[in-house]
Amino acid sequence: MTIRTFDDWAGSRLQTLPLADLTDAFIGIEAAHYLDRLLKFHAKEPLLSALGGFPFSMKGTIEDDLKILQTLRITPIFFFNGIDVGNKDLLLKDLSDAAQSNAQAWEMYDQHQAQQAVDTFGNSGSVKPESLFTFFQRILQERKVNFRVAPYSAAAQLAYFERHPDQYIDAVMGSTELFIFEVEKVITEFDFGRKQFTWLSRSKCQEDLGKISNETFVDASLLSGSSLLPTFPPLENEALYRKPYNIRDVVNMLTTLGKSVAAVCTHYQDDPQVQRLAYLDRYKRGRSAVKHHVVLTADCKVGPLDGDKAPSDVHEFIGQRLPDELYFYLSRGIISSRILEWLTSGVIWEAPPLEGGESVEYQNLIRTQLVPLRTQTLSLLAHSVHRYYQTKEVRLRFWFDRDNDGIIRLKDVTSPRDIISGWKVKESAMKANSEEAQFTPTLGSAVAALGKSAFTASTILSKDPSSQDQPIVLETKDEILSNALWRFLHLRGYLNNEHSFTTWGKVLHATISAINPSDDLVEPAFLAVELLRLGLLNMAGMFPSYTGAPIRGSEADKRNCLLVCRIACLVKLRHRPIGFTGPLSRNLLAYHSLTSTVRQSLRDLVETSLATLLLNGDAERDRDDWEELGLELPFIDDNDCALGIAVKSYLDELAVYDDPSSEAAKNAVKAKGTTDWIPNSVDFVGDLDRAFRLWDAIYAGVKVAGKEIQGGEVWTEVDQWLAKRR
Repeated sequence: MTIRTFDDWAGSRLQTLPLADLTDAFIGIEAAHYLDRLLKFHAKEPLLSALGGFPFSMKGTIEDDLKILQTLRITPIFFFNGIDVGNKDLLLKDLSDAAQSNAQAWEMYDQHQAQQAVDTFGNSGSVKPESLFTFFQRILQERKVNFRVAPYSAAAQLAYFERHPDQYIDAVMGSTELFIFEVEKVITEFDFGRKQFTWLSRSKCQEDLGKISNETFVDASLLSGSSLLPTFPPLENEALYRKPYNIRDVVNMLTTLGKSVAAVCTHYQDDPQVQRLAYLDRYKRGRSAVKHHVVLTADCKVGPLDGDKAPSDVHEFIGQRLPDELYFYLSRGIISSRILEWLTSGVIWEAPPLEGGESVEYQNLIRTQLVPLRTQTLSLLAHSVHRYYQTKEVRLRFWFDRDNDGIIRLKDVTSPRDIISGWKVKESAMKANSEEAQFTPTLGSAVAALGKSAFTASTILSKDPSSQDQPIVLETKDEILSNALWRFLHLRGYLNNEHSFTTWGKVLHATISAINPSDDLVEPAFLAVELLRLGLLNMAGMFPSYTGAPIRGSEADKRNCLLVCRIACLVKLRHRPIGFTGPLSRNLLAYHSLTSTVRQSLRDLVETSLATLLLNGDAERDRDDWEELGLELPFIDDNDCALGIAVKSYLDELAVYDDPSSEAAKNAVKAKGTTDWIPNSVDFVGDLDRAFRLWDAIYAGVKVAGKEIQGGEVWTEVDQWLAKRR
């Protein structure tokens, strides 16, 4: 992130040059900064925070940018932030403020103040670059563009490579936080339309601030607020400083109060916020984190920037150390930083989702229902690293209940490692039992394969060690991914220790078997089964205070419509690469928040399944396809609720007609949806049909579930109701 208020002050000091000046150069790019610029300017879609998911135009914008760089023979290398070591306060405050802005936008929308609502949604800042990291990495991998995930700060990692004697990169593009790590020249913006870039000089900034020293510059930057340290509270006191303050105010404060942060903190020692934050202690930790920040070296070792000069207590301000092998998997996208951060920090922070997270259902989901899944994920990882982590307590902290933390006690959990260690199926067995010429390591294929008893029997390893000439080591990408998926399915309770389907496994198999492969609905179907297990895929009135629920027809019509809409929220609406125009629904956005949080938790577990398979030595680790492994796992895409809105609009409108089942009524409403409601949809009618086909698949699973689903008989009623309207 940028140094707070610095960019506005530095705006007049920016310099511009043509992009062609970077021809044949290797540019290290801070991924979070690049994505932040897209979200705010180049791919800004104001209604993103009202829909969820990813911007419709972002993939195309990124690909266009990469093509221009390629044409100019500029080689980008993107660096992503890893484990967060610093300022959670600012991030949580920003997300809480964004949720409040979104709430105001919904009030405006409900009062038919359309333009004001759009502007407020667009400026809420609720979508953060970090939520797009894996999505972006997949695009880079598809385009064969190099990326690395830093152990901790991408800015520190870029500073390391920028100063490396072998000159791995020629220039750096990113946020002004790079100045804290003593990068002299920073490219702040690529203007691909004009084919030019802007850059800023650190020394020029220091000169214009009164020829201040490097130490004063870094201290002033930290006090201003960054990812390493919250803003010094008196700076946000309007009685003391005009709002907003800028970097010059901070420098003046430092120089007039003793030229040290200790002196400044002493001067304001009676300030309640300074006391609450224990600000001087946090500053010392942040300052140490700058000087001794941990990076991944060119030879894949993990250590402080200053090497031998680092103190022995780096873990006190960076965090508990993990195995170098795990940092390597992080760097290649095998596992995300958030799981590692939970384990090292001992805290899971819960911030409000897009619509506010006020519902009992959402709060119960994160406080209670997802705890077993998260516990399993953490325990699986902990039992593959140092014993210290196997007895750790991890606290859950909620924005809605700051005084009552949840606790995950890993010492009370039986290691899940032994349950899944038997999954070492070789490619020869996969091909022998596959009807396809080539077995593909997808979630759908993994489930389908286990529907064949002969294959299931072949996956069981002999319990007699003498029957194996040597340990089984998985070698090919297909072997590794498939076994990671089967381990994931076993952990989620879809398979028993004989590798056969459990009751819920049979539900999952029936659901996925009913899907046409060309519809690309396996992940939505899997997520639907998970929601059924959690009791969250139903027609209950979960969000009574939120507008946007079905409003037409009888009470039965409204309930039936709501269930079908919730299923449609699991499928992505195909949309032109442009911002959304159409009706909104806070009610369906709230349901999207539930599904998105469950999806992310599933992604956490499947990543951990893959990472621990590698950590435990079950696969060949001398390979060059690392990025492909992590990015071919499921649950990357976070859908929006746009198709749920489309289905609601369609079924709601049909209720106006005397005969909603007539072909004339259905055709008229479909035509209206295409031209009036969501004019930028690629195939409004086709997407309605895809949503209804997902309904068919889920209904097939529900019929198998029987008494496992409370109130399952209503599904038959809804199926008959929907059959007349589709």
